[in-house]
Amino acid sequence: MLTSKNNPKIKSAKKLLSRRGREKAGQYLIEGPHLLEAALEAGADLAEVFLTPDHAADFNLANQTLISPEIASELSDTQRDQGVFAVVNQDRKASLKPASPAVLLLDGVQDPGNLGTLIRSADAFHYQDIYLGKGTVDPYSPKVVRSMQGSQFHVRLHQVVLEEAMASLRAAGYCLAVTELNDQAQALETYNLKKHQKWGIILGNEGNGVRPEIIAASDISLYITMLGQAESLNVAIAGSIAMHHFLPN
Repeated sequence: MLTSKNNPKIKSAKKLLSRRGREKAGQYLIEGPHLLEAALEAGADLAEVFLTPDHAADFNLANQTLISPEIASELSDTQRDQGVFAVVNQDRKASLKPASPAVLLLDGVQDPGNLGTLIRSADAFHYQDIYLGKGTVDPYSPKVVRSMQGSQFHVRLHQVVLEEAMASLRAAGYCLAVTELNDQAQALETYNLKKHQKWGIILGNEGNGVRPEIIAASDISLYITMLGQAESLNVAIAGSIAMHHFLPN
């Protein structure tokens, strides 16, 4: 059992709580039995598994290591740890070429809960390729990982320069729709985006929306009709509505 926070394995795992540590290692940390089970079911590449003694019998893995409750609290970014951790290797060799007819593009979504919810909705509605532009929160941060609830194992996350990704998608025949209320925007329910066979939905920053240059590079602007008094929708809700409305066949 590992009991020292100075153990090399523990020190390496703890570094994954920072974005710099994750980017340098090409790994991220998941916590909790639910996420570990999801990772195992998806065949995720796990470098390490750490369990406290009360979870030792729950999993029977060749690479699992017992840790003390004190070490578990060191690895967790929450006040009460779950006693189950795994180090996941990121797939850095993933192709940027989309494999799904419907894709999601995010321009500066900054809230971890919003990003996690959008990725979870994309998984649910079969938008399997998600392009994360500059300014978007790190999808492997602990808060986003908790919010994704394992959906990252069922979609492909591409961290890109959004303008370049859009150019590649348009060259591949994708129609790119931005969710933005402007003079040229059409009501979402009046436009048949699916007629294009391949399409992408673009969502913007919580406070500033989609950047003008991204709007200019898109094919069409769509808005969600609202009947009540609310001025706007949360980006995760708006994105989920749009993805569900344009479910891929």
